[in-house]
Amino acid sequence: MTLAFLSLFFGLITGSYPVELTVDGPAAAVEIQIDGQTVARLEEPPWKTLIDFGPELLPHKITARALDAQGREQARDEEWVNLPHPLAKLDVLLEREGNGPAKAAKLAWKNLAGEKLRSASLAFDGLPVKLDKDGRGVLPPHDLKTLHLLAARVDFLPYRSVRREMAYGGEYGSEVATELTGVPLRVTAGKLPPAGQLAGWLAAEGKPLPVDAVEEGPAQLFVVTAVSGDDLDTKVRKLQKLTWNLLGPGDEMLFVSPSPQRIAGSNETSDLFPITPPNRSLRDGTTDLFQSLRKVKFPKLDKPAWRVADAVASAGLAAMTQNRRRAVLLVLAGDREDESLYDPATVRRFLAALRVPLFVWYLGTPQPGSEAVAWGAEEVTQTWHAAARADRVRKELDSQRIVMVDGRYLPQSIALTPKAAGAELVSGTP
Repeated sequence: MTLAFLSLFFGLITGSYPVELTVDGPAAAVEIQIDGQTVARLEEPPWKTLIDFGPELLPHKITARALDAQGREQARDEEWVNLPHPLAKLDVLLEREGNGPAKAAKLAWKNLAGEKLRSASLAFDGLPVKLDKDGRGVLPPHDLKTLHLLAARVDFLPYRSVRREMAYGGEYGSEVATELTGVPLRVTAGKLPPAGQLAGWLAAEGKPLPVDAVEEGPAQLFVVTAVSGDDLDTKVRKLQKLTWNLLGPGDEMLFVSPSPQRIAGSNETSDLFPITPPNRSLRDGTTDLFQSLRKVKFPKLDKPAWRVADAVASAGLAAMTQNRRRAVLLVLAGDREDESLYDPATVRRFLAALRVPLFVWYLGTPQPGSEAVAWGAEEVTQTWHAAARADRVRKELDSQRIVMVDGRYLPQSIALTPKAAGAELVSGTP
């Protein structure tokens, strides 16, 4: 018997939502759960119903179970709601003989947006593996007694990237742990120990989580630019030389449009907000934020509506996709109406659940009752304001480490245990 969701869970989802499944086989019933709690039971086709995800914007795990007449599970399928659903997919296929170590690995990718491949790379325990034109590479000699980490990446034109990390060997033997969850920690004292010494630091549902690796690569800062061209010209002349302390060397800055694109053939706007290619910092870590703001170009829309809060929520999801050190920066100016489905407080709580830090700047002095006040925005009217705010962003990114644990979990379900020392879970508000 097979069971699968037909519904797509892209975008931001709250409240009542239609769910449809396909069942191949004689199921007596299909049970639907949200975060482990049964919310619906279907006993005959069509296998579809409305599910209430509640008013709060939060990540959820939705599970469908096909049952026989005695209530025994025959098949199941899982989906994740309000978590990243990338348009491109990457798998790593191991080639082995018998139960011995893998001799080679091959990358297999799919891009639903039709974008062409620009480059592909694979690393084995941090060492680069040379790939042929088909994405296949010979792995260095190794045994299965110790844990190894495969890290793959493909880049598509014009700028989309997909990463995949997999644990192999050690406690897994010849099997591969294909589901890893990146947990962002903020180092508060000293240095974070290596992965092998983090056993027992993290737990979910009261159970300790095995730690496979610690990611310390370049960070990503997603900037939602709710600033019009006129505001840039009149309010940031004194800030154009902000070229320090925003990012570290090799870190990336990506700009997120406050206006969503329309779905082809639909009168509704999607929750897909355009994101620019990465703007990488210079070798000395400098990044000219305001000069970059002037150069940002998003797709032209017939009737653009600003949905700033929704864009911030989508930026939080985008920040999770590559398991990298991350943060979101919202830059506000003026008082243009926000037509978002969600309010600032809801979005702040959502990013806190995702464990993505949020910074909010207002290019001016926030006025009582304004959107800037609702966001808790920091005033940026002087160069020293900008320098101090930028320094906070960089220190936040510098302090983060992404701990890779075996299995897939809701971010809000993971907690630090008393064994953890010198670190804390990253929250939405630094």
